[in-house]
Amino acid sequence: MIFFIMASRFICEIVALIIFGRWGFLQGKIVGAIGVPLVVAVIWTLFGSPKAPYKLQGFYGTVFEFFLFGVVSYILYRLGYTPFALIYFVIAFGISIFIQVMDI
Repeated sequence: MIFFIMASRFICEIVALIIFGRWGFLQGKIVGAIGVPLVVAVIWTLFGSPKAPYKLQGFYGTVFEFFLFGVVSYILYRLGYTPFALIYFVIAFGISIFIQVMDI
């Protein structure tokens, strides 16, 4: 069960990077397509990943995850992919809440 939950979270993270890349491409072509996901990946690696060196714990970690996944959902919405934004929102937030409740 834990493997399925963590794999789902990883997929949400990869999808987030793809969406940030798409948005970055629309903003700044190749530089944005590479730069925006790279910056997000570095920030996630430092503060949000399960083995982050400066992992945000408790309330701040939850706010960080919700903010990141919320921004991805908002970007999807602004790009015109409203159904996908809603689906991503429900899945990403559901997994985050489940991880917080189960203390994984």
